[in-house]
Amino acid sequence: MTIQEIAKLINSKWVHQIRAGEKHRFVDITIVETEGRFFVRQYKFGMRSWYHAFLQNSTGAIKINDTIIPIDGVVPKDLKEINPKVNRAYFKKLNVLYPLMRLTYNRKKHEASTLELIPKIKM
Repeated sequence: MTIQEIAKLINSKWVHQIRAGEKHRFVDITIVETEGRFFVRQYKFGMRSWYHAFLQNSTGAIKINDTIIPIDGVVPKDLKEINPKVNRAYFKKLNVLYPLMRLTYNRKKHEASTLELIPKIKM
């Protein structure tokens, strides 16, 4: 599967699923794409979250319909620069819902929780 095919799948849906590690269950989440890269953000900040599981071990998977794509979930090295683009991608995907959602959480904490999902694809 190519990055373009993954982007098409991700851009076709609002709700996706991710799994941290190999043994955790898949959880619903919204993944956004910008510049051929894929991102998620944490909305609930419990210590036993998928976010913390990825920080401990970057291995995981994206599930869209019946397609499972192995990934690494990592904090982007260019977090400060990519965050405005991720914000725009969320606004584009969720439209009116995104500004309303942002009223209910700490924006800086939310943006600091941005993870990049890097597909493990064979080139």
